[in-house]
Amino acid sequence: MRNQSRDIEEMRQLAAMGWHCITVWECQLKPKVRQQTLDALEYTLYHLYLEDRRVKSYKMPEEEYDMVAEPIESYGKSE
Repeated sequence: MRNQSRDIEEMRQLAAMGWHCITVWECQLKPKVRQQTLDALEYTLYHLYLEDRRVKSYKMPEEEYDMVAEPIESYGKSE
């Protein structure tokens, strides 16, 4: 139990520094569940990699803005 508490605290500290943490317990590497563990690890690493490299798109606000330019009709007319 103490090991898990320590690991959780260390993971929080590393996450605060921008690191991703993945814990693989020894029991998850036993022959009966090893392939499932490796598949889950592959899936997680792939998605972390994609998330870290995803291009952040900027969405313009949907509110309308008033034009600050003169109306087109006024161009070229002498006053």
